[in-house]
Amino acid sequence: MNPRSFSIALSLLMAACQRSEATPSDPPSAPPAAPTPPSPPAEPWASRPPREWPQLVLTNRAEFQGSTPLQGASAFLIKTQDGRTLAATAKHLLGQNGGVEPEVSVAAFDGVIQSWHLFPRTLQDQRVDAGRVGAEGLDDRRLDWLILTLKDTGKPLPATPLRLRQKAVEVGEEVFLVGCPYDEAACKQNVYAGKITARTADRFRYDIDPPVDIRGFSGAPVVDRAGHVVGVMTVWFEPRMQGEKFLEAGGEDAASIYRSVERQR
Repeated sequence: MNPRSFSIALSLLMAACQRSEATPSDPPSAPPAAPTPPSPPAEPWASRPPREWPQLVLTNRAEFQGSTPLQGASAFLIKTQDGRTLAATAKHLLGQNGGVEPEVSVAAFDGVIQSWHLFPRTLQDQRVDAGRVGAEGLDDRRLDWLILTLKDTGKPLPATPLRLRQKAVEVGEEVFLVGCPYDEAACKQNVYAGKITARTADRFRYDIDPPVDIRGFSGAPVVDRAGHVVGVMTVWFEPRMQGEKFLEAGGEDAASIYRSVERQR
């Protein structure tokens, strides 16, 4: 074989070897990232100081057939893309944590609810009444959301309805917890700043500034800087404390029930 022919043959052999080694070991191409859900425009009040925000948080008074009543804790109103207004709170309030015994299940709710009033804690005459369960899938044990329809009374709503955020909140993001501690009898609404410190599945933890006794905050809204709901207040862990006050709290993603709420029931 002449030198030129040998050089060509060697080059072809090396190229074939490189292809046979590289092909099986190369990782498959990563799938394209899912598009980020578009965010609705920020609420006009969100850029104001929190003391100038409209009323957002409400409290509850509910009676059930065959169970003890619910009195207190927190709730808020939400608005859907198709113009409906619903009530939102924490599902665990339908049990011992809300003083309801025996516990009322989501499946049984529509058949045993007698009345459910929502109002600012210091303004009981400014109320709206909830009706039946307002979204599907809430009987899932992994969820702590309770969504209820509202009865049309023809009166002004006692709180500004909020939009749910479709994208889950991220670690490091600033959020705001809106609620009233039980030990502040004259409290109508307080806002506590926080930062997301951890996530687990569809729940998140955040620190609270200033520290506060969060008993009674279950069902309160957690909002982002745009004024959109990122979660409902719920605690499933042992939070850090400073005496009787909490240094952190938790929430369950609005993203976990977004599709169910936006789908007409």
